[in-house]
Amino acid sequence: MAIQAVRTQVEDPRFSPLWFVASAASIGFLAAVAPGGLYLLGFLGLIILTHEAGHLVVARWAGMRPSEFFWGFGPEVCSVTIGDCRYGLKVLFLGGYVKIEGMTPASEIPDGFDESGTYRAASHWGRLATILAGPAVNMATAVLAFAAVEWRNGATFVESWRTALGLVQLVITATAASLARLVAQLGSYVSAVIDVSGATEAPVRFLSPVGQAAISGQVIERGVGPSLQWFGILACAVGAINLLPLPPLDGSHALVAVFEGFVQRVRRDRTITFDVTKLVPVAYLTIGALVALSVTALILDLRDLAVS
Repeated sequence: MAIQAVRTQVEDPRFSPLWFVASAASIGFLAAVAPGGLYLLGFLGLIILTHEAGHLVVARWAGMRPSEFFWGFGPEVCSVTIGDCRYGLKVLFLGGYVKIEGMTPASEIPDGFDESGTYRAASHWGRLATILAGPAVNMATAVLAFAAVEWRNGATFVESWRTALGLVQLVITATAASLARLVAQLGSYVSAVIDVSGATEAPVRFLSPVGQAAISGQVIERGVGPSLQWFGILACAVGAINLLPLPPLDGSHALVAVFEGFVQRVRRDRTITFDVTKLVPVAYLTIGALVALSVTALILDLRDLAVS
């Protein structure tokens, strides 16, 4: 594997005044009505962009040619092509993505695109590294944030890093334990959500964007240290969730790469591939579960705000 040279010429700039105004208006409204939401957007924006940048950089190192790098979903606000990749911003700042051609053995690639630059043409180690790069960057930025807080508080260099690594482990463990508890006590959780009186206590709670925005506003007011700690928690949680072996999360792609490599080695046949399209129903279930978790968390957070 070798790092590919990237042409630096800027081509085909695009800008949509309509969607720019819509984005600016939504940000202005958020700043006026719920400043905490704007702070949360900033935290998540940095987490998303570094996560996707990890995928992008390692994909190039592995010989792939990513074709798109966007923050957001929906209509384009602005974009530009630099080298082989198009970079831009979309109107819904709810995520981001790097597009790599040939993610499945049967997926079609654009006319004129070199097969050697696809995901499926890369080695298993290259694919695995590319997929894990996003969560790894999240964990690394979390460690940096936690270590910076400890350093500011007077800890030595070694103590800062040791504490930071312990905090990352704590967040990962707590996230996994909370998800496991939710599955084990799903009935009790659903009962707490549908109990409009609020008398039933949920066995485990997750923060909706409303709750996360409230905390974001509080930590910004308290200064750099609390803000860095909250950023570290968010970054680590995003990385941990993405490592779950469920499609379409990164953990699922990593598991497929490992499984393919293992089977090919055992059977000594490099043509064996796993048809990931079979996982599409599971991907829909995963997305549905995440949406349901977000909605129920929002219901519980709004109920708490109404009571207080």
